[in-house]
Amino acid sequence: MTIELRSVTDENFVEWRKAVRQGFGIHVHPDDIARLRNDRAELDRLVAAVDTGSERIVGTGGADSYSLTVPGGAVIPMAGVAYMTTSVTHRRQGAFSRMMNQIHDEARERGDIVSGLWASQSHLYSRFDYGLGVNSYDWEIDPIFGSFSHSPISADDESDAHVYFVDADEAAAILPGIYEQMRQQTAGSVDRSPGRWRYQLFDEERVRDGASALFFAICEEDGEQTGYVVYRMRRKGDTDMGTLEIVEQVSVTETAHATMWRFLMNFDLVGKITATNRPADDPLWWMLADPRRLSRKSHDALWVRLLDIPKALEARTYNADAQLKIGLISESQPAVAGTYVLDIDDSQASVKKTTDNPDVIMTPADLSAIYMGGATPGPLVEAGRIDIVTTGSLAKLHGMFSTDSAPWCAHYF
Repeated sequence: MTIELRSVTDENFVEWRKAVRQGFGIHVHPDDIARLRNDRAELDRLVAAVDTGSERIVGTGGADSYSLTVPGGAVIPMAGVAYMTTSVTHRRQGAFSRMMNQIHDEARERGDIVSGLWASQSHLYSRFDYGLGVNSYDWEIDPIFGSFSHSPISADDESDAHVYFVDADEAAAILPGIYEQMRQQTAGSVDRSPGRWRYQLFDEERVRDGASALFFAICEEDGEQTGYVVYRMRRKGDTDMGTLEIVEQVSVTETAHATMWRFLMNFDLVGKITATNRPADDPLWWMLADPRRLSRKSHDALWVRLLDIPKALEARTYNADAQLKIGLISESQPAVAGTYVLDIDDSQASVKKTTDNPDVIMTPADLSAIYMGGATPGPLVEAGRIDIVTTGSLAKLHGMFSTDSAPWCAHYF
């Protein structure tokens, strides 16, 4: 039995898409094949692992092209790795690793500086030098406990911030502009093309899982649209205190954030509000009069791999000027192993390789984890993941890579 990696074309795309969904234990709807093909998939970034005996696709993978915002506001090209499956009939034959290596090699050739993914299984990707770059939270709260003890909106605030509902067509026109403002100011965020927005807002009844159609509300202040929420209602009957399920909530100002959440806590006939993928440093917990009532469950979000380490390090800004020699060890990427001099001057970095001894030693996965400020070096040192070689290097590393806010990736792919 031989497994061969092949390109995905219009001729085998349907079989490839079915194999992807089967790999995740889902039957594919015929309309979803065309929707993915038209609104998201880039054929020349997809790969199929084919059993040459049966000519069946037994493994799938690929990447979508994204732009990633890094600390300081710069935007760099990112390969958004997705669609990764191997058939249970062909596991542990090397197809998964070969597909990942091909995707990374092609991404470098395209000029991607990083790759990122949402991991179906978190233990799979550290061996490919991915580090957890963004963490997020799922929330649950009974709105009866949604009163605020603190808010950025003071009693004498003169803004006219208010919330209003829009229909799906209006939302499709308004939401991208608000999202883009958020993306530009939020490390860890990625862009959304018009096709991805169509994919995001797709709302036929078969995808609602018994809940309502999507509702859309906009926050506007001083004539500017500064926030939105997309949600569904789930009720078992007319008298059921239902669940308001927030699909996505984005704000670009503190006022918009407070206004949107005051609006959401004010619904009648809602016994529970749930929200997924909230920022790790979202201030709502600190605003609530009884913050214990906000149940928060942490989970991993965006995993990151630095494909071009010098360019990635030079793209972001830093919170402390210093020089540090970072030693990298990697079994999966021998070419990137070695010591890099990271020299920060006026928040900007220059990077070069050196034969000098390092101040700190880590893997590329651990460098990826601290790259956007989602993880701090101290716990990684305590976990035995980062070795401190020279005195004072931990303080330097922490000061350089720290950020004023946590990264957040609102877009799941």
